[in-house]
Amino acid sequence: MQYQDLNGYSCELTFEKDRFSIESKHVLVICCYKGNWVLTRHNKRGLEFPGGKVESGESLQEAAKREVYEETGAHVEGLEWFAEYVVYTEQPFCKTVFIGKVDQIDTIPLLETTGIIMLKDLKLTDEFSFLMKDNGMATIIEKVKQLGKWDD
Repeated sequence: MQYQDLNGYSCELTFEKDRFSIESKHVLVICCYKGNWVLTRHNKRGLEFPGGKVESGESLQEAAKREVYEETGAHVEGLEWFAEYVVYTEQPFCKTVFIGKVDQIDTIPLLETTGIIMLKDLKLTDEFSFLMKDNGMATIIEKVKQLGKWDD
């Protein structure tokens, strides 16, 4: 699927592994806790799914777990590869999307975010980051909903 993000960049989304030649160095994690969507509130952008950059020597799965913990205090289990998308900026990058379930939440000091936000329903308002509002993310969210994993 091809679409344009809200910054005006061309993007390509796939639900097939190994479709892109660009190595993924970014992760996005869509997870649930007791039937609620787990998000974080980025200090500048607003509500969004946890995610970030892979650090040196780290696997995509390790980065996904670390980012969720650092941004929300949540321990995510059962991570599954779900999708990837490429954003064709001046230096194109690939982001891997994982899904998983949270089994425990710790209270930790947070620097980049104000912590965990849990929502039963995802109704995108002005509180949400622009990253949550493009056609690619809408497609990802709809496919996650179709899986029924949030129906506890």
